[in-house]
Amino acid sequence: MNRALFHALLLLCAAVFAAAVWGSVDCGARLDSPTLPPEVESHLRGLIYFHFALAQLAVIGAITLVYCYHHKWKRNYLIISYNENGMQLNPPGIRMPRHRVYRAHLNNLDTSALPPTNAPILVYPMFMQSGTSSGRKLAEKLHQAYAAAPVKPQLFFQPVLGASPWLAEAAARNLRPQLGTDTAVLVVAHDSTLPEPPPEPALFCRRLRELLPYTEIALGYTSQHPQASEVLTTIRARRVLLLPFLLTEGIHTRRDLPTAAQAAACGKEITRLPALASLLND
Repeated sequence: MNRALFHALLLLCAAVFAAAVWGSVDCGARLDSPTLPPEVESHLRGLIYFHFALAQLAVIGAITLVYCYHHKWKRNYLIISYNENGMQLNPPGIRMPRHRVYRAHLNNLDTSALPPTNAPILVYPMFMQSGTSSGRKLAEKLHQAYAAAPVKPQLFFQPVLGASPWLAEAAARNLRPQLGTDTAVLVVAHDSTLPEPPPEPALFCRRLRELLPYTEIALGYTSQHPQASEVLTTIRARRVLLLPFLLTEGIHTRRDLPTAAQAAACGKEITRLPALASLLND
């Protein structure tokens, strides 16, 4: 049962309860008439009993819905980050009951408090790109962490954070006030050991181009081809906003991004923006 259906059924129960109470009150008011025929009086009393039973059914239905939604079909949530820097981040646009949210990172899965196996577990990988760490390594580590559990968990892996359309929308909102007639955006992504580049950086750029249709947007990588420093020289605009497609500020933001000196060497001015994790706190 999804949230919209639950709310619709709960609203229906409330409407039935309100109608039943109003019907009982109305019938009771009509019974006060001194000239009421006996057969009408009997009919109204029957309607009062009917409305009372209907109100009880509405209350029972609402209680049953709440029980089913919060207990029988409950879900636990496991938020996994690469390291401790991303442990407090939340997947955007996802409403989660706080008491069912568990957090861990790849290096402490064996010592972290993990969700119980009495309900399905939604696993949210807080990674910018799909790859070995967010795929095979994460699955293996979770299998090891639950090896001693008497009941094997039902794990449902969600897409990595970098695939969320919310990121492009939030980035576009932050970029618009800084854009000018001669301004471009250079998105810099982390390298990958996969045979082909992960799709998330290119997908992010495609969404950003749709949201900012008159802005030049380029994609480069920290070291692999096309390298961000090389892409910088091909950008037509003189002013470049450098947007790291990285989760948090770390070694790659300090060491592997194009510098102001490199931008000046090709006649450009560069402005470095925060890593995308900052958008989650807006």
